[in-house]
Amino acid sequence: MRLDPRTTTLAEFFSEYRALVDDGLTSNARQSYARAWTLRVEPTLGALPLAELRPLSIAKARALWSGAESTKGDAIALLSKLLGLAVMDGLLPSNPCRSLPRTRGKVREAEWTSRALDDLQVRRMLALTAFHPFGQRALAGLAFTGLRLGELVGLRWEDLDERRGLLTVRRTFSPDGHGRLVERATKSGKSRQVPIIEELVPWLDAARGLGHEHIFTGKLGGPFDSGNLARAVRWHAIRDQIATFADGTPLRFHDLRHTFLSRLARHGIAPAHIQKVAGHASITTTERYTHLSGTEAALAVREAVNGA
Repeated sequence: MRLDPRTTTLAEFFSEYRALVDDGLTSNARQSYARAWTLRVEPTLGALPLAELRPLSIAKARALWSGAESTKGDAIALLSKLLGLAVMDGLLPSNPCRSLPRTRGKVREAEWTSRALDDLQVRRMLALTAFHPFGQRALAGLAFTGLRLGELVGLRWEDLDERRGLLTVRRTFSPDGHGRLVERATKSGKSRQVPIIEELVPWLDAARGLGHEHIFTGKLGGPFDSGNLARAVRWHAIRDQIATFADGTPLRFHDLRHTFLSRLARHGIAPAHIQKVAGHASITTTERYTHLSGTEAALAVREAVNGA
């Protein structure tokens, strides 16, 4: 029976066509879409009939969503894909997500730099967490690689190329929906390389004799997630001693990624190099304008940072 856009809700349409939404996505992207639906899209828009999903109603819902712009972007991407299927089926004349105002790249760049720690704040963070060497090492790893936490704890010793001073990011750890961390492909589904800068070397050396397969681990060799890392280093008790921000939001582990990327920008590293090293979702757009390989980008960053 043909669906009626005046009575079929977004939640009902999603239930009917979820397999098509997930088709072709990496496991990480499916997880991101599942969180976006559960935490943002369904609570604010799920009960609306398809015909009532207009740009203004979507923009109003987006304004209510919590999280960073990138997190909201995941929710809009899911919604746009879903409504694109409705257009394909003739239920909507056009995709209302196409008419939403776009978030500019400069805004995202300002977000990273405004939340980046300076060198003194990084040193303070490491001093405050010295009572837990494993957690302290993980924080140093985040600050000196710019990796996401799941990517950092997924690094194995075989990913370390000391001769060229590179780490290859091949995998990540992420929740499986049942409270367990499982190994998956990276967010983009591709491997990439990041430079080993001088500040990272002592932290790698300190982990060598532990006998663990992975480089950045807990005491027993298991991976950190944001919850157990926060407990290990007493994050909620110490983070305000490290840095506070004008918008009132507390320091997050992800801000250590902003710290590294902002440092690269201060060194004058080309945006194309930074995006390759960071593995941003917009990397495919950047690659249209450059012929640099990921290895060339990582080596250029390492030389510029270490030589500064």
